[in-house]
Amino acid sequence: MMHMHTFADEISVKDIIWAKEKDVNTQEEVKKDKPKFTRSFAKCLVRIATKAPVPVEKVSDCAPLGRFTLRDEGKTIAIGRITRFIPYNKEKGAATQDSSTAAAAQAKSG
Repeated sequence: MMHMHTFADEISVKDIIWAKEKDVNTQEEVKKDKPKFTRSFAKCLVRIATKAPVPVEKVSDCAPLGRFTLRDEGKTIAIGRITRFIPYNKEKGAATQDSSTAAAAQAKSG
């Protein structure tokens, strides 16, 4: 479930573009491109899709409408901010290029 301002609805994570995680052995931050999953406290850039159009803004334009949380079974699993979005096309009834929103999310421990 994505919670943003007064909006709450199910979303789908299309793909993880990159993730920065701390290496278990060296404690250095390592950037991975296109990982299948991320660990707790990883910083990542993900592409998400909503079922219906959602009024959003980039966090740089309007901070309250650019932040969100992802929750699962009553627990917050990620907090994030919207860095880029693809506008909704009224004529086509879908996003102009892709039905996804790019968001930078920082995973929290579960």
